[in-house]
Amino acid sequence: MKHIQEWLGHSDFSTTANIYAHLDYSSKLSSADALLGGLGLN
Repeated sequence: MKHIQEWLGHSDFSTTANIYAHLDYSSKLSSADALLGGLGLN
């Protein structure tokens, strides 16, 4: 989650945690796939 905070430019870890910690499992997988795709890693 700390890496996501840095990538998104959130100055406070709690901002990132509040937004992304509430996603359900399938949404987390979809988000991870999108991040990997954006980085050219999948």
